[in-house]
Amino acid sequence: MSHPTQLDSHEDKKALEPETVPSLHRDDASSAEAAQEKSLGVSKVEAFNKVLYQSGRSGKLLLWSLAVSIGLTMFVYAFDQGITTTIFSPWATSSFGKHANLAAVSTASQIIRAISKPFIGKLADITSRPTTYTVVLVFYVVGFVVAASAQTFAAYTVGMAFTAAGKSGLDLLSDIIVGDLTVLEWRGFFGAVLSVPFLVTVPINGFITEGLEDNWRWGMGMFAIMVPVLLLPAIATLYVMQFRGKKLGMVTMAGSKNERTGVDGQSRTWWQSLKQGVIEIDLFGLVLLGFGFSMLLLPFTLRKAAVGGWKNPSMIAMLVTGPVILGLFLLWEMKFAPKPLMTRKILFNRAVIASIIVSSLSQLASSVRNTYFYSYISVITPWSTYTQTIFVGITTMGLCLVGPIVGLIQRRTHRYKSLMVFGNSCRIIAYGILVVGGSNEMTRSTARLTVAQLMFCLSSFSVVGVRVGSQASVPHEDMASVIAIISLWSTLGSSIGGAIAAAIWTDMMPDELARQLPDVAAATRTKLYGSITAITKYSFDDPVRQGCIRAYAVVNGHIAITALCLATIPLIATFYMPNFYLGKQQNAVTGTGLDGEKVAVDDGNRTEAEVLPAGEESAPKGQQKLIQRLRVLYQK
Repeated sequence: MSHPTQLDSHEDKKALEPETVPSLHRDDASSAEAAQEKSLGVSKVEAFNKVLYQSGRSGKLLLWSLAVSIGLTMFVYAFDQGITTTIFSPWATSSFGKHANLAAVSTASQIIRAISKPFIGKLADITSRPTTYTVVLVFYVVGFVVAASAQTFAAYTVGMAFTAAGKSGLDLLSDIIVGDLTVLEWRGFFGAVLSVPFLVTVPINGFITEGLEDNWRWGMGMFAIMVPVLLLPAIATLYVMQFRGKKLGMVTMAGSKNERTGVDGQSRTWWQSLKQGVIEIDLFGLVLLGFGFSMLLLPFTLRKAAVGGWKNPSMIAMLVTGPVILGLFLLWEMKFAPKPLMTRKILFNRAVIASIIVSSLSQLASSVRNTYFYSYISVITPWSTYTQTIFVGITTMGLCLVGPIVGLIQRRTHRYKSLMVFGNSCRIIAYGILVVGGSNEMTRSTARLTVAQLMFCLSSFSVVGVRVGSQASVPHEDMASVIAIISLWSTLGSSIGGAIAAAIWTDMMPDELARQLPDVAAATRTKLYGSITAITKYSFDDPVRQGCIRAYAVVNGHIAITALCLATIPLIATFYMPNFYLGKQQNAVTGTGLDGEKVAVDDGNRTEAEVLPAGEESAPKGQQKLIQRLRVLYQK
């Protein structure tokens, strides 16, 4: 990657022209001002970067400190992602006798994580990146401390909610930074490289979980220690960069939006900036969205524990309130929101809408299967904790291995749509392999489970394509907003998936345990229902364990079938994705490079007459015309 250089006077004047900088959140009357602010800010940042790169040992020390600190933090964060949700959460909920409520915790955490991302992104604009990192770190640490020391299930849930907000901030800026610093032909590769630490952490996760042996408190507590130790140097480095930039009269990537756009910070107080940020982020809309989905989804995860089930007044109230709040959210967004979450530019952007559908529905289907998948593997196999952890992590490891390969294929072919079709098709096949025909149970065959896990890895062809295609469809200044919006809906998709899995689990599992274990006392069955550790204490050949295995296979079979049906929708939506040429542009809309200058793009587009392969000329003219139109439409 070439070092940023300062623009000459002719380029500066050209960069200040308002029509070169379209904006997602400003009207035409203020577009010239927005363009000028953006150009001034970019010029200042480029000037500081030039000084930083050429300042000898001190500049290199800052850059290396930042890279190493963030890199090590993301490495530990990969450990967190690999074991806290899939391993420690089932252990924790089981220790409170609330394993059936695992999905309720997951649903609440995912909703909080979803609505936190736009908020955290705007906080970085109002204050600065190191300040935002500090706030995120506080949420992360406090959350894990509360969860690890919790003596009640309610306290544990509160801790995980705080942690969800912290995690939301740790992984948000990475995608934005990659989008800022890479051209389209390399975007998929470098975006996927961010997940490479999982290749190392997944095998190590097995040793960690086996060493802890159900001691989930120590497991969660260690992240409250390691992440601050590793991230604090990065925060300090960013503050040093910010201080040095101010001393030189320049702006750095660590500065606030006012500093980076050249706006006079003295003209607006911090409180005024906060109020403006609340408007720009559409905080009221986010609150409505979060409460609406919470009220709608949580009853499906909690109804079995509620007295009277669906007849419980609280369940009825939530089911009625949820759709009403979501209706108010739509009304607010359409009529009253000064800065709606999804502007007309986004609503009429085919690539963004298709990406939202593909990403959110894929996450939804994945969450349906994954919520109780580790519990299933724990019960139906006699494997050690290490082996079970590695097996569940195969998909994560494979996705992270395939991702960079997909990025290299995109670099070679300069396209992504066909790869997305392949990836979504493989995902559907994987779900199908899990289901045993006739009985509709989830397979207990190690071979079939392994093949399915490996097939899920190929869905990375779609994941990388969604990232690149959506970012290519908008100008650079709109990219961060699109990343946050797609992340928002994807995370909400995960929360919906967890709620669906919980509804199936809580509705079927008690009855299925009673059917498979008719001679076991009801109190014992209740204990088995509430804790996987209570089941695994029985030897594998014990009739009680075998009855639980049959019950788990039946219930998880219905879960897998549900995921299979949901996974067909992303495949259909993929055909509506544009197939942008991935070249040396930062995006496919303005056709400009990382320096803001126009780049020549040989996109290889062909006319209808050129897309008909040899051998099909003999087909009837009507059929030829249909084939031509379909292929041209696919290319677009």
